[in-house]
Amino acid sequence: MPYISVIRMKEITEDVFYIGVNDHETDLFEGLWPIPEGVSYNSYLVKGEEKVAIIDLVKILFVDEFLTNIEKKVNFDQIDYIVMNHIEPDHSGSLLRLLEKAPQATIICSKKAKGMLNDFYKVTDNIVVVGEGDELDLGGRKLVFYMDPLVHWPETMLTYDNKDQILFSCDAFGSYKALDIGIFDDEVNPDEYYEETIRYFSNIVAKYVKYVQKAMAKLTDLPIKMIAPSHGIVWRANPQRIIDLYVDLAARKAQPGVAIIYGSMYGNTKNVVEYVAEGVKEAGVPVTILDFSRHHLSYLLKESWQNKGVILGIPTYDGGPFLGASYYLHLMKRKNLRERIVGFFGSSLWSGRALLQASEQLKELDWEIVEPLLEFRGAATEEVLQQAKELGKKIGEMTKE
Repeated sequence: MPYISVIRMKEITEDVFYIGVNDHETDLFEGLWPIPEGVSYNSYLVKGEEKVAIIDLVKILFVDEFLTNIEKKVNFDQIDYIVMNHIEPDHSGSLLRLLEKAPQATIICSKKAKGMLNDFYKVTDNIVVVGEGDELDLGGRKLVFYMDPLVHWPETMLTYDNKDQILFSCDAFGSYKALDIGIFDDEVNPDEYYEETIRYFSNIVAKYVKYVQKAMAKLTDLPIKMIAPSHGIVWRANPQRIIDLYVDLAARKAQPGVAIIYGSMYGNTKNVVEYVAEGVKEAGVPVTILDFSRHHLSYLLKESWQNKGVILGIPTYDGGPFLGASYYLHLMKRKNLRERIVGFFGSSLWSGRALLQASEQLKELDWEIVEPLLEFRGAATEEVLQQAKELGKKIGEMTKE
C-alpha cells in the first residue's frame, strides 16, 4: 500500500505557499544515504501585487502532485518567474514539465546554474542571471539573491523575501525526514528534524564547511523571521535554533560525549565494548554504540561529527583494519572531520597492525590519539577488560574539558 501524506499545499504567510511533496519511495538519498522516514522536496509559491514566482522545484517522480499543488493557487499562465536556487535534480527535475505548462515563465538563476540548465535539460532561453544582492520586484515584495557557492554545489544561491523576512535557504538548514504531520517547527517535534539536520549536514554538506561559514557570515545582519529550506521543516517559531546549530556544525564543534564504533568477526572485539561503554558512563557523558557492519556510514559519520570523543573497536583483517573500519576512516578524510579525541581497541590474530594503521590515518586530521592502543591477541583477558574500562572513562572525561 503506498504511503499517503496529509501534507499538500499550505499557506506560510498571506501570499507565500508551500507547494512541495514528500518522498517515501526513495530508500537512499543521492543513492548513498538511508532515509527510512523519507524526505521532502520543498517548493514555494510567492505572490506579489504584480508578479508570481516559484522558488525551487521537486524531483521528477512527484511532478504530477507538484503541478496539482500549483494549480490550487494560480493558473499556470500567471507564473512569471521560476527561481532556481540549485540545479541538483531533486530540486530541478520537474523543470521541463513545468515549462510545458508555463512557457512564458522566466528562469532566475546564478551564472554557473545557467550552464547547468543546458547540461541537464538543454534549456537555454528566457533565463536571467542574477548576482550577489540583486533584487527581483514582484510588486510590494522583493526577492533578494545571495550567492552560496559550494553549499554544496558551485551554482547554489539563497533567496530572501524582504517583506515577510523569509530565507529560502535551499540545501542549507535542510534535513532528512518527510513532512507527514506539519511543515512548521511548531507543528511537529522539532528535535527529530534537528537530529536529522545533523545527519544531513554531516553526510551532504560537511566537506564544504569553510563555504558554510562564509554563508553564515552573510546572514549575520539579515533580519530573518522564517527559514524555509528545500528539505525538512520550515523554522518559524525558533529559526535561531537552526542557525546556531549550523554555526556549530560548520565549526566542527562537538558535544561532550563518546561514540563507540566497533566491528567484530567472532565476538572477541565485541565482548570488550560493554567495558569501554561502562567506563564512558562513569565519566558522566552520553555514549552511543554502533557497529561498522550493521550501521550505515551515514549514522557513523553523524555520531562522529556530533561527539567530541570516538572510540574505535577495530579487529585486524587481511593484515590491516577491519573493512568496515577502513571505509569509515576513508570517509573521515573525505569529509575532513578534524580535531576529535580517539581511542582504539581490537583483537588481532597473527598480525597486529590494524590499530597502528588506523591511528596514523586519523593523526592526519589532527585527532588526538589516546594511549594505549589496546590491541590483544584472540580473546581479551581480565587485564585487557579493565584497561578497556579505563580507556572509556579517560576519553569520556577528556570530552568534558
